[in-house]
Amino acid sequence: MGDTMKKIILLIVILLITTGCTCEYNLKIDNNKYSEEIIINAKTVSEKDNFSNNWEIPINKDDYDIGLDTESDDIDYSQIYNYRTSGNSLIFNYDFNRSEYNNSTAVYNCYNKLTATSQSGSTIISTSREVLCFDKYPNLTDVVINITVDRPVKSNNADSVSGNTYTWNINRNNASNKPINLVLGASENNDYVTPTPSSSNSSINTEEKKDYSTYILSAILLLLFLIGYAIYNKMKNKEDKI
Repeated sequence: MGDTMKKIILLIVILLITTGCTCEYNLKIDNNKYSEEIIINAKTVSEKDNFSNNWEIPINKDDYDIGLDTESDDIDYSQIYNYRTSGNSLIFNYDFNRSEYNNSTAVYNCYNKLTATSQSGSTIISTSREVLCFDKYPNLTDVVINITVDRPVKSNNADSVSGNTYTWNINRNNASNKPINLVLGASENNDYVTPTPSSSNSSINTEEKKDYSTYILSAILLLLFLIGYAIYNKMKNKEDKI
Protein backbone atom coordinates (compact mmCIF):
# COMPACT_ATOMS: atom_id res chain seq x y z
CA MET A 1 0.00 0.00 0.00
CA GLY A 2 2.89 2.37 0.69
CA ASP A 3 4.31 2.11 -2.87
CA THR A 4 0.80 2.38 -4.31
CA MET A 5 0.20 5.51 -2.27
CA LYS A 6 3.40 7.10 -3.52
CA LYS A 7 2.48 6.33 -7.14
CA ILE A 8 -0.93 7.92 -6.65
CA ILE A 9 0.57 11.05 -5.12
CA LEU A 10 3.06 11.19 -7.98
CA LEU A 11 0.21 11.07 -10.47
CA ILE A 12 -1.51 13.96 -8.71
CA VAL A 13 1.71 15.98 -8.86
CA ILE A 14 2.10 15.15 -12.57
CA LEU A 15 -1.45 16.31 -13.22
CA LEU A 16 -0.72 19.62 -11.54
CA ILE A 17 2.69 20.35 -13.07
CA THR A 18 2.04 19.36 -16.69
CA THR A 19 -0.46 22.16 -17.26
CA GLY A 20 -1.74 25.38 -15.78
CA CYS A 21 -4.27 23.82 -13.43
CA THR A 22 -7.04 25.06 -11.18
CA CYS A 23 -8.55 23.33 -8.19
CA GLU A 24 -12.05 23.76 -6.78
CA TYR A 25 -12.70 22.92 -3.15
CA ASN A 26 -16.31 22.74 -1.97
CA LEU A 27 -17.44 22.32 1.63
CA LYS A 28 -21.07 22.02 2.65
CA ILE A 29 -21.90 22.35 6.36
CA ASP A 30 -25.19 20.79 7.42
CA ASN A 31 -25.53 20.65 11.20
CA ASN A 32 -22.66 18.34 12.26
CA LYS A 33 -21.98 16.99 8.74
CA TYR A 34 -19.11 18.50 6.78
CA SER A 35 -19.33 17.32 3.17
CA GLU A 36 -16.05 17.87 1.36
CA GLU A 37 -15.57 17.81 -2.43
CA ILE A 38 -12.36 18.36 -4.41
CA ILE A 39 -12.56 18.74 -8.20
CA ILE A 40 -9.56 18.35 -10.55
CA ASN A 41 -10.17 19.14 -14.20
CA ALA A 42 -8.21 17.41 -16.98
CA LYS A 43 -6.76 19.64 -19.69
CA THR A 44 -5.38 16.92 -21.94
CA VAL A 45 -6.29 13.40 -23.03
CA SER A 46 -3.33 11.90 -21.14
CA GLU A 47 -4.47 13.57 -17.93
CA LYS A 48 -7.97 12.23 -18.37
CA ASP A 49 -6.53 8.73 -18.90
CA ASN A 50 -4.89 8.95 -15.48
CA PHE A 51 -8.33 9.32 -13.93
CA SER A 52 -8.93 5.60 -14.46
CA ASN A 53 -6.35 4.71 -11.79
CA ASN A 54 -7.36 3.22 -8.44
CA TRP A 55 -7.33 6.19 -6.07
CA GLU A 56 -6.84 5.40 -2.38
CA ILE A 57 -6.31 8.70 -0.60
CA PRO A 58 -6.78 8.60 3.22
CA ILE A 59 -9.08 11.29 4.60
CA ASN A 60 -6.94 11.77 7.72
CA LYS A 61 -3.77 13.85 7.32
CA ASP A 62 -1.83 11.62 9.73
CA ASP A 63 -2.58 8.50 7.66
CA TYR A 64 -1.72 10.48 4.53
CA ASP A 65 1.69 11.44 5.95
CA ILE A 66 2.38 7.84 6.99
CA GLY A 67 1.62 6.71 3.44
CA LEU A 68 4.18 9.16 2.09
CA ASP A 69 6.91 8.22 4.56
CA THR A 70 6.71 4.43 4.83
CA GLU A 71 8.09 1.78 2.50
CA SER A 72 5.55 -0.77 3.68
CA ASP A 73 2.75 -2.13 1.49
CA ASP A 74 0.77 -3.34 4.51
CA ILE A 75 -0.90 -0.10 5.58
CA ASP A 76 -4.63 -0.47 6.19
CA TYR A 77 -6.46 2.82 5.66
CA SER A 78 -9.83 2.50 7.34
CA GLN A 79 -11.20 5.64 5.70
CA ILE A 80 -10.38 6.91 2.22
CA TYR A 81 -11.90 9.48 -0.09
CA ASN A 82 -14.64 8.35 -2.42
CA TYR A 83 -13.93 9.29 -6.03
CA ARG A 84 -15.61 9.37 -9.40
CA THR A 85 -15.09 10.84 -12.84
CA SER A 86 -17.45 13.20 -14.60
CA GLY A 87 -16.55 14.33 -18.10
CA ASN A 88 -13.04 15.73 -17.85
CA SER A 89 -13.13 15.95 -14.06
CA LEU A 90 -11.89 13.74 -11.27
CA ILE A 91 -13.91 14.32 -8.10
CA PHE A 92 -13.01 13.28 -4.54
CA ASN A 93 -15.52 13.54 -1.72
CA TYR A 94 -16.14 12.49 1.86
CA ASP A 95 -18.66 13.31 4.61
CA PHE A 96 -16.94 14.18 7.91
CA ASN A 97 -18.32 15.02 11.31
CA ARG A 98 -16.85 18.19 12.84
CA SER A 99 -14.15 16.48 14.90
CA GLU A 100 -13.00 14.38 11.91
CA TYR A 101 -12.92 17.44 9.69
CA ASN A 102 -10.18 18.97 11.85
CA ASN A 103 -7.78 16.43 10.26
CA SER A 104 -8.92 16.75 6.65
CA THR A 105 -6.15 15.68 4.26
CA ALA A 106 -7.40 18.02 1.55
CA VAL A 107 -7.26 21.11 3.78
CA TYR A 108 -3.83 20.24 5.17
CA ASN A 109 -2.45 20.03 1.65
CA CYS A 110 -3.00 23.79 1.46
CA TYR A 111 -2.84 24.97 5.08
CA ASN A 112 -0.71 23.90 8.03
CA LYS A 113 -3.49 24.56 10.55
CA LEU A 114 -7.25 24.05 10.59
CA THR A 115 -9.71 24.76 13.40
CA ALA A 116 -13.34 23.65 13.30
CA THR A 117 -14.90 24.08 16.71
CA SER A 118 -18.09 25.07 18.51
CA GLN A 119 -18.25 27.73 21.22
CA SER A 120 -21.41 28.99 22.96
CA GLY A 121 -23.63 27.90 20.11
CA SER A 122 -21.38 29.38 17.39
CA THR A 123 -19.23 27.36 14.98
CA ILE A 124 -15.78 28.70 14.11
CA ILE A 125 -13.92 27.66 10.95
CA SER A 126 -10.41 29.08 10.57
CA THR A 127 -7.08 28.26 8.97
CA SER A 128 -3.51 29.48 9.12
CA ARG A 129 -2.58 32.52 7.06
CA GLU A 130 -0.45 31.12 4.21
CA VAL A 131 -1.69 28.85 1.40
CA LEU A 132 0.94 26.16 0.84
CA CYS A 133 -0.31 24.17 -2.15
CA PHE A 134 1.23 26.55 -4.71
CA ASP A 135 4.68 25.58 -3.42
CA LYS A 136 3.82 21.88 -3.60
CA TYR A 137 2.37 22.09 -7.12
CA PRO A 138 4.43 24.55 -9.21
CA ASN A 139 1.95 24.97 -12.08
CA LEU A 140 -1.14 25.31 -9.95
CA THR A 141 -2.53 28.75 -10.82
CA ASP A 142 -5.77 29.16 -8.89
CA VAL A 143 -7.70 27.65 -6.00
CA VAL A 144 -11.39 28.42 -5.48
CA ILE A 145 -12.86 27.60 -2.07
CA ASN A 146 -16.65 27.49 -1.66
CA ILE A 147 -18.23 26.96 1.77
CA THR A 148 -22.00 26.54 1.86
CA VAL A 149 -23.65 26.86 5.28
CA ASP A 150 -27.03 26.01 6.82
CA ARG A 151 -27.24 28.84 9.35
CA PRO A 152 -26.64 32.59 9.75
CA VAL A 153 -23.05 33.83 9.49
CA LYS A 154 -21.82 36.22 12.18
CA SER A 155 -18.55 37.16 10.48
CA ASN A 156 -16.41 36.13 7.52
CA ASN A 157 -13.53 37.26 5.31
CA ALA A 158 -14.82 35.74 2.05
CA ASP A 159 -14.14 37.47 -1.26
CA SER A 160 -17.76 37.09 -2.35
CA VAL A 161 -21.08 35.77 -1.10
CA SER A 162 -23.91 34.24 -3.12
CA GLY A 163 -26.91 33.19 -1.06
CA ASN A 164 -25.51 30.95 1.67
CA THR A 165 -22.27 30.15 -0.20
CA TYR A 166 -19.07 31.98 0.77
CA THR A 167 -16.22 32.03 -1.76
CA TRP A 168 -12.46 32.67 -1.50
CA ASN A 169 -10.38 33.14 -4.67
CA ILE A 170 -6.73 32.28 -4.14
CA ASN A 171 -3.80 32.63 -6.52
CA ARG A 172 -0.03 32.95 -6.32
CA ASN A 173 -0.21 36.69 -5.78
CA ASN A 174 -2.30 36.54 -2.59
CA ALA A 175 -1.33 33.07 -1.28
CA SER A 176 1.01 34.46 1.37
CA ASN A 177 -1.92 35.96 3.27
CA LYS A 178 -5.19 34.22 2.50
CA PRO A 179 -6.64 32.61 5.64
CA ILE A 180 -10.20 31.29 5.88
CA ASN A 181 -12.21 32.82 8.73
CA LEU A 182 -15.89 32.02 9.13
CA VAL A 183 -18.07 32.27 12.27
CA LEU A 184 -21.52 30.69 12.09
CA GLY A 185 -24.44 31.36 14.38
CA ALA A 186 -26.40 28.68 16.19
CA SER A 187 -28.12 26.03 14.10
CA GLU A 188 -31.73 25.11 14.78
CA ASN A 189 -30.63 21.47 14.93
CA ASN A 190 -27.60 21.74 17.19
CA ASP A 191 -27.35 21.17 20.90
CA TYR A 192 -27.29 24.81 21.87
CA VAL A 193 -30.10 25.63 24.28
CA THR A 194 -31.36 29.17 24.84
CA PRO A 195 -30.45 30.06 28.43
CA THR A 196 -33.28 30.17 30.95
CA PRO A 197 -33.41 33.08 33.42
CA SER A 198 -30.42 32.78 35.73
CA SER A 199 -30.71 32.08 39.42
CA SER A 200 -29.55 35.65 40.13
CA ASN A 201 -32.44 37.03 38.09
CA SER A 202 -34.83 34.72 39.89
CA SER A 203 -33.42 35.95 43.17
CA ILE A 204 -33.99 39.54 42.12
CA ASN A 205 -37.59 38.81 41.13
CA THR A 206 -38.20 37.01 44.42
CA GLU A 207 -36.62 39.86 46.33
CA GLU A 208 -38.86 42.34 44.55
CA LYS A 209 -41.90 40.31 45.61
CA LYS A 210 -40.60 40.24 49.20
CA ASP A 211 -40.16 44.03 49.18
CA TYR A 212 -43.72 44.51 47.92
CA SER A 213 -45.09 42.26 50.68
CA THR A 214 -43.10 44.20 53.24
CA TYR A 215 -44.68 47.45 52.10
CA ILE A 216 -48.18 45.99 52.53
CA LEU A 217 -47.35 44.62 55.98
CA SER A 218 -45.89 47.96 57.03
CA ALA A 219 -48.99 49.79 55.85
CA ILE A 220 -51.26 47.44 57.82
CA LEU A 221 -49.17 47.82 60.97
CA LEU A 222 -49.22 51.59 60.57
CA LEU A 223 -53.00 51.56 60.12
CA LEU A 224 -53.41 49.40 63.25
CA PHE A 225 -51.14 51.73 65.17
CA LEU A 226 -53.18 54.78 64.14
CA ILE A 227 -56.45 53.06 65.04
CA GLY A 228 -55.02 51.98 68.39
CA TYR A 229 -53.70 55.48 69.05
CA ALA A 230 -57.10 57.00 68.24
CA ILE A 231 -58.88 54.59 70.61
CA TYR A 232 -56.32 55.32 73.32
CA ASN A 233 -56.86 59.09 73.03
CA LYS A 234 -60.62 58.70 73.11
CA MET A 235 -60.50 56.58 76.29
CA LYS A 236 -58.07 59.02 77.90
CA ASN A 237 -60.35 61.98 77.17
CA LYS A 238 -63.25 60.18 78.84
CA GLU A 239 -61.18 59.56 81.97
CA ASP A 240 -60.15 63.20 82.14
CA LYS A 241 -63.78 64.32 82.05
CA ILE A 242 -64.63 62.01 84.96
